[in-house]
Amino acid sequence: MIEAGTIVTRIEGLMSAAVDDDLVVLSLRSDSYLAIDRIGRRIWELLESPWQFDDLVVLLAEEFRADPAVVAADVSTFLDELEAEGMVNVTSPRAAR
Repeated sequence: MIEAGTIVTRIEGLMSAAVDDDLVVLSLRSDSYLAIDRIGRRIWELLESPWQFDDLVVLLAEEFRADPAVVAADVSTFLDELEAEGMVNVTSPRAAR
């Protein structure tokens, strides 16, 4: 689970293509792909530059008018999946010290 203060950035060199409201992200390096819905697509767009997890949750909760605790849990799960697929860099606040 991603903790408060964690910085997340997407990996460079990935290819993506829009399919209706969804997005397909392809990693040629690991020969894997991930299909993400419109909320995941919004997160992916934001991760073009580094984001602190807490700030990302606040923004998404506002944009989608959702409970921040629910957003935090869902975004953490999604980012864990992206990290496992090698599609984002995750730097915990402890590692930055």
